[in-house]
Amino acid sequence: MFSERQRVVIIDDNYEEVRPLLFALWQKGISYIYLDGQIENLPEIPYSGVRLIFLDIVIGMENPSDKNKAAPIANVVSKIVGTNPGPYFIVFWTKHDGIIKEVIRYLQSVNISPVGYINLDKPTSSDDDITIDELIQRLEMKLSQLESFNYVLELEGFIEKAVTKFSSNFFSIVPPEGDNTEWSKRVRSVLGKLALAYTEKPELENNENDVRHAFLLLADSLNDSVQQIIKTETFDYKVALSKVALKPEQIAKINTSLFIDFNPDTNLVFGNIFFADHLIDIRLKEAILNDIKPRPDASNDINLVGMIITPACDLANKKYLHNDANCFRILYGLLIPVTKSIYEHRKEADFTTQPFWYPQKEKIYQLIFHFGSLTSIWWKNDEMPPFEFTIKEHLAFDIQSKMANHANRLGNSMIPFS
Repeated sequence: MFSERQRVVIIDDNYEEVRPLLFALWQKGISYIYLDGQIENLPEIPYSGVRLIFLDIVIGMENPSDKNKAAPIANVVSKIVGTNPGPYFIVFWTKHDGIIKEVIRYLQSVNISPVGYINLDKPTSSDDDITIDELIQRLEMKLSQLESFNYVLELEGFIEKAVTKFSSNFFSIVPPEGDNTEWSKRVRSVLGKLALAYTEKPELENNENDVRHAFLLLADSLNDSVQQIIKTETFDYKVALSKVALKPEQIAKINTSLFIDFNPDTNLVFGNIFFADHLIDIRLKEAILNDIKPRPDASNDINLVGMIITPACDLANKKYLHNDANCFRILYGLLIPVTKSIYEHRKEADFTTQPFWYPQKEKIYQLIFHFGSLTSIWWKNDEMPPFEFTIKEHLAFDIQSKMANHANRLGNSMIPFS
């Protein structure tokens, strides 16, 4: 369960009392952050990826009530995990359930509650009869109550292991021969070759884009390495998965997390989505509406949208047509709110996404693209519309692939029975 790759935070104003724990984690190669809990020593910016907090329930306070303890302790936690934390777990150093409940209640009131918590006796310097292994076993026995939270830790551990292994293997191609400057020069040459391979250009740009392009090429291979680690590594299988139904909003948010990016690149990239209601002839929107026939209760919140369908390699290498303006391929469709039920629109000329969550609107939406709307548009640099969000690569490629298949279909004239 423990991994050197998860972020562990220990909060205690008495270093000597938690020294055995810190030593145990160090012996096992598990990285941690130790804080004394004093406000002036807390991070200015919350840590990302905190998964486990060992929390001293009394941080420099003398016999306060449970409620008076809860607020400052919860404030310490909020300074560490931030206002939008990922899943994290708390180990409380106390046997007093009343204090724990007050802290949890406070964290719930500000929407940063942990996914779970336990209480544990604090190991102290007097525990001379407890070996390092016994201390870790005691902690792991308690932490086995995390159940499915283990899978969060497993996944993050696999990904970080794949990244480390991939990076080590790749950069070991350049052996550390000669002085430091020679190794650095050879690494820059390797990255330069990757950048040129990615852009298919004869020369480097001599700016940060060169490094970005090299990393993008490496990222394609890294994805395969992550999948290989997941396929081959042994899982710590502790609890069965479930088929229990999820709420529509939860499913929509999952789809957004997997397939939609609401922090789009300001530059034009494959999969970018923009609102097009005021940019093109109104007849296009009317034609798509007539084909899809959305429900009347959704008609007041339907937007015509365009998707950049120009291939990513053409955008990276500027293979698109251009003179005083640039020519891009656009596929149009409708952004439709999901009111009562989802749209099961499955015509050959359409692509309908599953429902996803639109955070700015706080509603569930679907996209329905019409392949008959594919067109080209000319934009100067200052004419490009703002992009609302980006469809991530896998879904964008699926749309592009089905559009190409629709364009290339031959059709047939076989006669049906009826």
